[in-house]
Amino acid sequence: MSASEKLKTVKWRKVSAPKPWNPKEGGSELIGYYTGRSKRDGVHGQYEVLTVAVPYKGVFLVSGTILIQLADAAMLSRGDAVRIVFVERKQLDEERTMKMFELYVGETEALEDTELTEAAPPS
Repeated sequence: MSASEKLKTVKWRKVSAPKPWNPKEGGSELIGYYTGRSKRDGVHGQYEVLTVAVPYKGVFLVSGTILIQLADAAMLSRGDAVRIVFVERKQLDEERTMKMFELYVGETEALEDTELTEAAPPS
């Protein structure tokens, strides 16, 4: 079968852009599956974000230095179940704050890539 013939039989899945998760109140939680991390450019330079697929809600981006450090310490793998809890915004000085998080990792096997796709259909 030629490449153009194969395209005629492809089953397509719509992809939606991840949404930022910006919790306002302490105790807010995001529960889903870790899918990776990437770098972004911001006002203060480059920063990293975690990507979390949440069943029936979509894919979310979460930023925060503390969260990235916790993810490194947990040695997260793609498909790991995660629960991210926003604690507070800690005042560092007159102009800067830092988002404080807690990270919990499920003690179950990670989802496979095909399961991740099914876990977070486009919202």
